[in-house]
Amino acid sequence: MPTLRRYVARQFGANMVLMLLAFASLLQLFDLLASSDDIIKLHGARVSAFAWHALLNSPEIVTVVMPICALLASLLTLARLAHNNEVLALKASGLSYYRLLLAFVPAAVAVGILHFAISDQITPRTSRALVQWDNDSPKAKADIKIKDGFWIRDGDVLVRVGRVSRHGNQLTSLTLFDRDKKGQILQRLSADWAEHRDGTWQLHDVERLSLAVGEVATATSVAVMTWRTSLTPRQFSDFASPPSTLSLGELWRFLSYPGTGSHPSYFYLTWFNKRLAIAIASFMMVLLAAPVAQGMQRHGGIGRGMAIGVALGFLYFVTDGFVLTLGEAGALPPVLAAWSPSLLFATIGATALVRMEGGI
Repeated sequence: MPTLRRYVARQFGANMVLMLLAFASLLQLFDLLASSDDIIKLHGARVSAFAWHALLNSPEIVTVVMPICALLASLLTLARLAHNNEVLALKASGLSYYRLLLAFVPAAVAVGILHFAISDQITPRTSRALVQWDNDSPKAKADIKIKDGFWIRDGDVLVRVGRVSRHGNQLTSLTLFDRDKKGQILQRLSADWAEHRDGTWQLHDVERLSLAVGEVATATSVAVMTWRTSLTPRQFSDFASPPSTLSLGELWRFLSYPGTGSHPSYFYLTWFNKRLAIAIASFMMVLLAAPVAQGMQRHGGIGRGMAIGVALGFLYFVTDGFVLTLGEAGALPPVLAAWSPSLLFATIGATALVRMEGGI
């Protein structure tokens, strides 16, 4: 059995690397074509700019394509074993098809750990570095038409930020609504930009509008004023990042302080569970590939089997994206939204395999 596990691991690993290179390169090419105008606008038509963008974007692409690569690598490995009559030889020696699938477990565990490490540790850093690289561009700072932005709450104060740069130390197009305990707005502060220096926030070019009940609305201008808040540059950097670029620890911080995030708590809880569910994606793909590979062996045609595998992988991504969107919107419980696609497809694969091979 150890010899079989090592043999399967080598075959599966080689196919996994091949699939990753093929799919990651293809998606990287599509991304560069789609982002070429923005890259040239912000960083110039330099080869180094395109290379840096591709380098920073590669971990996110690998995170996306790794499940389908695991599915196709499993199919290729099982198809080769069947084509060389190795599956038949194993069965003749008394080993069942299920024992063969157990040999995939160490390789699947390794891929699952690698997938989790890339998505939780590497992708958040590189994706955030890519966003900061774009925001720190002089051409991006010169663009005064800020269409994006996000809202956060700091106690009774509502804050809108247009852009975050310098790793959260500089904010652009900042608006603060100071409210009383009943939620009524007392004043509005609009600052062109804010900077964190020496442990404090400084608002620059501020327009203060008093909106307290019983007072005449008056607007005054202030060149520089101190903003007293517990929000840190790191938190603003987290707020500006999409949930897919937040690590497990960062998502947990939002869940620990539910009033600080730019999204509801169930939004972050959905992504927290989604990050954990990544670890079982490789196991699910092996279970999904097993009955397809058996069908290839019995009915012939590796091309047909690979086409079915790609179709199943695409269906998984569509289902996963749809259910995840429902979880983000609060229409489904976060645990169900994060775990149900993997468990559903694993159940489908296991059920189909049992119908083909019978009981264990």
